[in-house]
Amino acid sequence: MKKKKTDKKKNKVPQSNMVHFSWGGSTHEWEEEADQIMNYIQDKLDKKEPKEEKKRKIQYGNQQQYWLDR
Repeated sequence: MKKKKTDKKKNKVPQSNMVHFSWGGSTHEWEEEADQIMNYIQDKLDKKEPKEEKKRKIQYGNQQQYWLDR
């Protein structure tokens, strides 16, 4: 069997582009840093999302939902 080559460099992000995560501190500081990392990752995913998908989500959000009283 042939082994499949994987491109490990493809998934790596330069450290200068990553959000800094420090050790130590209080729980409140950890929560803030974790929130920043989560927002950074979500922004990356949002940039990859096609425009048609964004339009579809906006249209769905603009529809009146039966559980909401407007």
